[in-house]
Amino acid sequence: MNKTKKLVSLLLVALFMASCVCVLGLDLDRFALAETQTVDVYAINDFHGAVDKMPRVAGYLAARKAEGAIILNSGDMFQGSMESNSNYGKLLTDCMKEAGVDEMTYGNHEFDWGLDNLRNLAENSGIPFLGANIYNWNPDTRSWGGFADDLADKYIIKEVGNIKVGVIGVIGDDQITSICSQLVQTIGFKDPLPIIKELATELRNEQGCDIVVVSAHDGPQDIVDGSGGTYDEPTTTADLENYVDAVFCAHTHSQQNYLINGLPFLQGKSYGNYVSHVKFCIDNGNVRILSHENISYYSLTNVDQSVQDKVQTLIDNSNARIAEERNEVLANLSGGLTSKEEIPRLVSHAIANYAQYSGYDIDVAIVNEARNPLPAGDITYSTLYEAIPFDNEVYIARISGKDIINEMRYGQSMWRTSERAIKNTNDYYTVAVIDYLLFHQNSKRNYNYFPSAFNNGFEPIPLTKNGVDVYNYRLITRDFLRSINVTVDTTLYTNFSARTDASRLESSVLFDDDPYKWIPVNNGDNGHINGLPDYAIALIVVGAVLIVAAIVVIIVVLCKRKKRVGSNI
Repeated sequence: MNKTKKLVSLLLVALFMASCVCVLGLDLDRFALAETQTVDVYAINDFHGAVDKMPRVAGYLAARKAEGAIILNSGDMFQGSMESNSNYGKLLTDCMKEAGVDEMTYGNHEFDWGLDNLRNLAENSGIPFLGANIYNWNPDTRSWGGFADDLADKYIIKEVGNIKVGVIGVIGDDQITSICSQLVQTIGFKDPLPIIKELATELRNEQGCDIVVVSAHDGPQDIVDGSGGTYDEPTTTADLENYVDAVFCAHTHSQQNYLINGLPFLQGKSYGNYVSHVKFCIDNGNVRILSHENISYYSLTNVDQSVQDKVQTLIDNSNARIAEERNEVLANLSGGLTSKEEIPRLVSHAIANYAQYSGYDIDVAIVNEARNPLPAGDITYSTLYEAIPFDNEVYIARISGKDIINEMRYGQSMWRTSERAIKNTNDYYTVAVIDYLLFHQNSKRNYNYFPSAFNNGFEPIPLTKNGVDVYNYRLITRDFLRSINVTVDTTLYTNFSARTDASRLESSVLFDDDPYKWIPVNNGDNGHINGLPDYAIALIVVGAVLIVAAIVVIIVVLCKRKKRVGSNI
């Protein structure tokens, strides 16, 4: 009996100890779960209106969002295609909302349609637009004002479980030079590095954030040392690893995945080709990087199909409204044109023709590089849009030969119309040039490409067309291709000639006849005839009518006088 009691007692003790171990183990597991948690952050950048990739990307991001991930956008989302530009970014903003994007950092091309449009887009997007280093600027006193809080937020805070994540959004300070200066006269971009450090300290110490990341529309090297965005791995972190836990980059259109002093710098190239991803682990209050990668568009699996379908429907409905215009075949090209120099030669040719047709005796037309190539064969307006997606106006200006020669050395493209030499002096010449180049300012806000255009007493004149608010260089090129209505010989633009070779500007040349003359689609559509504006033509017509009326009155008076004289005889 005693043995039985002892055995039972031993069994009870054993069971009690076992249960204690199990409970302790469960408690330890719960403790471990409470102290260790993972957080995923995904980012896209420089999408540039690539609506064809948006449904799949949105479906992928939405699925990650449902798993608790944070979704970032590091800028230059909208500008780049007719499908996106035609609605000034609203379509892709709606797509971002479906994807669950948590913030949108301003890129330089977000400013291409002006501040009013940008404010309206940001206010109605339902997504915070970030730009912690965007400050007001007074062009008269050339001094800084306060933070541009009517345009941007400095950061957002997201909670994943019991983890708080702060996201700071900035743009490269020198990118003010990548925007048409007349669009950003009242704002500027300060050096982002000290602002990042200041805000990161605030987020950790005052807001209680466990993780701080940066969404930067800038290259890694430029963020840490202000050297200008490069494609190379940063040579320093400027102690940034002691402030933030990851930097998602943009602007240089490169695929970057660096880990320097424990700090990851990532950039997912452009046009939706990659999605950047960092997985963080919080372990006893310490942040560790478990993985960092750029995921190829073609490897995006496990998507939210309902979001993908909804985004595709948004795009299809938007595209249906512009289908006729986007699918119009403008011309046939005998060969393909690359983006850097050859397309701009075609564009400058179109501008030169329209300037001459409008009555301006110009010496040369000048534009900068294109974004995408034009293939051989039929060219639609949508294809042309992707090659030159910007809304740059064209101006007639008087510019010194010195400025022209100097700027052409930097790789701009031209179509020369005057056979006389352009001298490298302060002699002035008449030029048709896009606004980005004409009004370009450096980071000190001084005109630095064609400064002579603003000190010779001649105010630059925009090229216009009746019924069109802004007759930009893309529309001019479109109408030029429409007007010539032939298969375009692309050797005019792939081979150097006296019209396109900048090294020959300083020499007199002889031109063959221009093979393609501007033939207006509608003569009444043009804002100038023989160089005279519409109001001048109206005055001439009124004057002619008055002269004819005066002649009629004189004849009537003379006839009556003659009759009176005859009756007296």
